[in-house]
Amino acid sequence: MEYQTDKSGINSLAGFAYQIKVFAYYAFDLKDGMAVEFETIEDVNLKTITSAQIDKQSHNFVCKATDNGVNKAVQVKHTSIGNAVAQQMLLNWILLEQSLYNVEKYILFTDKSYQNDDNIFAKDAKELHEIVVSSNKKDNATITKVKNLYKTNYTEFEKVYNCIQNKFEFVDLDNIDSEIDQKASIHFRKAANSVVFGQRLKEFLQHITIQILDAVENKKPYVLTYSEFINFVEDISNRFTPKITAPCYSDFKKINKIDLKDSKFSTSREFVQLQSCKLSDGLIKQHLLYGMYYHVTSLKYMENNRAKKIEEIEETTFENFENVKFALEKKEIDTPYNRLEETKKKSNSFAENEQIKYGSSIHLTKEDIGENQISWEDDDNA
Repeated sequence: MEYQTDKSGINSLAGFAYQIKVFAYYAFDLKDGMAVEFETIEDVNLKTITSAQIDKQSHNFVCKATDNGVNKAVQVKHTSIGNAVAQQMLLNWILLEQSLYNVEKYILFTDKSYQNDDNIFAKDAKELHEIVVSSNKKDNATITKVKNLYKTNYTEFEKVYNCIQNKFEFVDLDNIDSEIDQKASIHFRKAANSVVFGQRLKEFLQHITIQILDAVENKKPYVLTYSEFINFVEDISNRFTPKITAPCYSDFKKINKIDLKDSKFSTSREFVQLQSCKLSDGLIKQHLLYGMYYHVTSLKYMENNRAKKIEEIEETTFENFENVKFALEKKEIDTPYNRLEETKKKSNSFAENEQIKYGSSIHLTKEDIGENQISWEDDDNA
């Protein structure tokens, strides 16, 4: 028998990534007094909150069973939905419907490529009730919890079943990315500049992904309120304009890790040059990250036809280095570390932030840079 690789982990990650996209899809529907939630009462939940429910001392609030908000509970499926999965979904919704949560919509959100249909109610109330009643699953099983509620009360079971069916909505998209693009077009002003729009949307998606991953790591749900959403939109729009390009450095740092044992880093000229400064491994990683951040930012400059911006930043950085080197030689304190630190202290008005400025100097220590190559330690001394 031919060996088949286990793709369950990849499929699980793909499903998680799709769930984040669905979260983003609904984020652009937010209005004042609303929040979109990740892993509260459903995979994604769009909630309308009354003003009395918002804790004025906190920017975050999580749906509680005592709330009177209105919910749109979204079950996200990035896979083919078989009968067993459909039944489990419906049983979960039956428990949710009888809870204190006020759900106005039960939404099944899926990708059209899986050719799913909206036949969640293939079994009528009577047939499903018989399956529930005859079940011998463990006490903590969903079907057992439903059985305990409705074993002797079919009339109430049918009422809940019909209520969910009336509230059901099926969302089956060809391309969620293009749908998000369309929804975001007003917030990030696509008509004004399509390149800047793309950079803004990518930054937003990256930011909420990091926020969700942080929440999951801490075993907490993630809740994005309307006010937080608008603040994100404003911040990103101010950092990405036709004249300004400044990706969030803290987000960049969270998703880019450096392993100094990786030959990609350990054999690079910029690594060797930083080693000559006798920096700790932690500081070497920090400076290599500056260089990576600058490189990514420079690619965004290129996307926006701002090659001149790169030239101005790098020319200023190189001239700063040349002036620093000359001054250190005159003072007879010319060492690799002093070259690095004094160059970093020099101003560079073409750089939008300190990390871009620092990163440009690390970038210029790379191989094949040309006449503007920087050396913290001259190559003949290395």
